[in-house]
Amino acid sequence: MNIAFLDVTSTVSYGGIQTAIWELARALSDQGHRITIYGGRGNICPEVGGRDIAVHQFSFTPRDRFPNLGTRFRKLAERWSFSRQARNAVIDGNHDWVVLTKPFDFFWPKLLPSTSKTRFAFMSGGTDYMPGDRRLAGGIDAWLACSHFNAWQISSHYKRYPDVMFNGVDVELFHPRQRSDTLRTSLGVREHEVLFAFAGRLAGWKGLSVALNALAHPEMRAYPAKLLLVGKGDALADLQARAAQLGVEDRVIFHAAVPHHDLPQFYASADAGIFPSLADEAFGITIAEAMACGIPALASYNGGIPEVVGNEGSSGLLFPIGDIGACAAAMAKLCADAALRKQLGANARARIVATYTWQMAATRLIDTLRSA
Repeated sequence: MNIAFLDVTSTVSYGGIQTAIWELARALSDQGHRITIYGGRGNICPEVGGRDIAVHQFSFTPRDRFPNLGTRFRKLAERWSFSRQARNAVIDGNHDWVVLTKPFDFFWPKLLPSTSKTRFAFMSGGTDYMPGDRRLAGGIDAWLACSHFNAWQISSHYKRYPDVMFNGVDVELFHPRQRSDTLRTSLGVREHEVLFAFAGRLAGWKGLSVALNALAHPEMRAYPAKLLLVGKGDALADLQARAAQLGVEDRVIFHAAVPHHDLPQFYASADAGIFPSLADEAFGITIAEAMACGIPALASYNGGIPEVVGNEGSSGLLFPIGDIGACAAAMAKLCADAALRKQLGANARARIVATYTWQMAATRLIDTLRSA
């Protein structure tokens, strides 16, 4: 098939949606499909390993340059400005399918001539709904969700039940590896200390304040544990102030964001991943990546996270959203039992390899397009 991914952010920023686009592009190319990525003019262009993946970038007006009439208005305006530049190239591409990732792009089917053979698929990663999107949804021919929870979200809003393709992990990059004592030493983590690691955007809805409070909880006082937060975001200053207020600043390590390919080494140096999200997570790619590295996940029972971690307690531990005491109890349980951490980590790796790879996601995507 001749398939295109269309998202202005795909070549401008890096996050879950952008990861999915590039990883699926590589996997679909390996399966023999002709792949094109349309994105805004930016600096993001991950290595494709010599694959014949066409990448086209176009000028656009960034959202922060539009009047502040709300986040949704700004996102829609940004994407509309991009469409004015990219429209002719998409038409000339004569694609079998164009994959959209946000409802803000649902206007695209109306931009193509009525004679175009191109059909549109929506690959959802959340709930960025906007006024009028139900009406525009009639132009979408195939619907995909990244988890069963996300499928429920989509069906509730659009009254269309999507196929579940799940997100994936590059299990060749994210795999168990030798712990780096040098890295742990550079982070200030001693051999006997249990390190809980988070990597991602430092935003309030990620719930990292819950992890800080859990670290300061009486149940955790007896354990030599530290918390590593890798990333940047608007919540950084608040988290640093909160750590000082709780008296755990010497047990929390704030590390700058690192390139995606460096994350496995950080996970290898950790004893468990911690992901206490407060807002709905449609899937949780960072959680799956940590698990693929052979460490257990400690996460909130939230959205699609239980589908990644499993709610039977064999690959990680889940706790109620925002429950500091339950988070502290789960952290203490992992601190107290190195054998449990090892077993959960091995199970976590096996779980991801068995179900959540990008090759599997690509196959599920193609199955949906063919059946549509």
